[in-house]
Amino acid sequence: MSCITRVIFVLMLSLFTLNGMAQAPAAYETHDTVLQEDFVYDVQADGTYTLDRFKSMRINNQQGVQASGQVPVSYSTSLEELAILEAYTTTKDGKRIDVPADKILEQQSQESRGAPMFDDAKVKVIVFPNVEIGSVLSFRVRSKQKIPMFPNAFSMTKAFGQNWDYKASSVTVRAPESMKMYVEAIDLTGGEIKTDKPGTKMWRWALEKPTLIAPEPSSVSDADFSPRLSVSSFPNYEAVASAYLARAKPKAAVTRAIQKLADKITEGITDKRAQTEALYRWVSKDIRYVGVFLGFGGFVPHSADEIANVRYGDCKDHVTILDALLAAKGIRSSTAVINAGNSLWMFKEAFTPYQFNHVITYLPDFDLYVDSTTSGLAPFGVLPPSEYGKTVLLTDDGTGKAKLVTLPTANAAQNQAHVVTKVTLSKDGTLKGKSKTENTGVYDAIARSIFSNVNKGAESQFAGQVLTMTGQQGTGSYSFADIRDLTKPFGFTGQFELPNYVQMSGPSAMRIPVGLGNINGITRILRDAALPKRNFPMTAGGGYEEEVTTLTMPEGTKIISLPKPVTKENALGRYQSTYTEKGNTITVKRAMTYTLGKAVIGPDEYPLYQELGKAVYQDFNAQILFQ
Repeated sequence: MSCITRVIFVLMLSLFTLNGMAQAPAAYETHDTVLQEDFVYDVQADGTYTLDRFKSMRINNQQGVQASGQVPVSYSTSLEELAILEAYTTTKDGKRIDVPADKILEQQSQESRGAPMFDDAKVKVIVFPNVEIGSVLSFRVRSKQKIPMFPNAFSMTKAFGQNWDYKASSVTVRAPESMKMYVEAIDLTGGEIKTDKPGTKMWRWALEKPTLIAPEPSSVSDADFSPRLSVSSFPNYEAVASAYLARAKPKAAVTRAIQKLADKITEGITDKRAQTEALYRWVSKDIRYVGVFLGFGGFVPHSADEIANVRYGDCKDHVTILDALLAAKGIRSSTAVINAGNSLWMFKEAFTPYQFNHVITYLPDFDLYVDSTTSGLAPFGVLPPSEYGKTVLLTDDGTGKAKLVTLPTANAAQNQAHVVTKVTLSKDGTLKGKSKTENTGVYDAIARSIFSNVNKGAESQFAGQVLTMTGQQGTGSYSFADIRDLTKPFGFTGQFELPNYVQMSGPSAMRIPVGLGNINGITRILRDAALPKRNFPMTAGGGYEEEVTTLTMPEGTKIISLPKPVTKENALGRYQSTYTEKGNTITVKRAMTYTLGKAVIGPDEYPLYQELGKAVYQDFNAQILFQ
């Protein structure tokens, strides 16, 4: 889902909540039910292994017919061999129909298209025949790891997410006795069993009591609270960091070409922090990001020279070329390994690189983290929202030591959105207005990302969508600054006209219009505060949002009453609104401050979040009475 689509989706949910509460949802049903899924790992002493996987799933609804009728299996041709051993549909009346060989299609992965350095990323797509509701789709796959991710080491993880309908599953691992394994199994039955091969040890676990729970908006990953397993030969996370650096660090060598490039980018700049920022901006903007996640694309980056020549790379390539450029200018940096998704759980006994899927850069001289994979859309020192408050594996803290650290949380001082909207109401009930938004920190990066998806010439269409999704019928347009100019805060302006916004004959009432201000503004809390309760923590962050609206009424208008000011404050934040009248002008100031100081809000804290949401809901529905 693109950034712009996500924002429109959020606006729809916010509007839905403003206009009334939803009916009780129907019982949660997944697209398909996993009847059986088994994994068998046969590990060799050098770290290579063979994985046999069998999966059988029943199609539950029409969405499942569309979503699961084709099954993609991804692999890397340089690291793996992949064979589809069998695939078939079992019809509702029990007939087996095998998938023909010509219906198992090999394709280039979507992420690697147009990026020849990643042309080994392939997908085999199994196209099942006779798929309908009630059909059972089964396939058996054998994957052989030709080159170990890390020499003489093995690691695997598996989570049985409770948002998926599992009936039964098992994991079997067989490895040499000489390879010490660390195991952590949560809510799974099993353990070490008698081996069937001399000189090896074997373990087996089974999922026996799966639980299906409906997903919750903005929740942390269901994998954090589901049955899960980690098996690893790494004795600690420091060993994981050392193994990563042993293969990645040589790729960041400062060659003559890299030195020349670093000197060119920083020409005329002598201050070390300013040089660092210039190099970050260049990598973020000029090295195209290829979204091949850590692990699938291996753990060894391309060399800095290769990356500079082709001007693209995945996350580890971005870190590598930035490390090399910084080193060329005598600036220290190191790799921080992170999970960029919504999972926060960390295994505590079986330490695995597969706990992470992304890498970013740590700058010890400034005690600062940067993520150059933002395609030139995040100012220096601003991370994507999902990374704040996360635990990262820092490969070098500046003293040569690796350790787990927690990134700082987003805070209200650094992350702010200020909106000023000026609106005039005419005697025929038409509203004309202009909203100006200025952002810092995370809000700045989010706004740049949103408008990067608005094609030139489509500003009016996008504004029309935003107006419609926020319950405002009319026309408008946006104008905005240079999205990729990271030297100054990003702002944008929206102009709009809302015909017949209010009935002007006799006494009337009207809500304060939202206009075309902060797209992901104060009312976004209504999306996440609408649930009766939460079973899982929800992701959160700190920030300050201020929306000031000045409404000029027609001459001769008499204001009968204004909404009462609102103040609601608790441990999670503060919402406040004020309404003032001067002549025929009404000024409304609304402000939300999130003061969480952490990355999540727990189910026990959720009622406090609902309190803030209720205050916003009531205030944004309050009306001005006039005649």
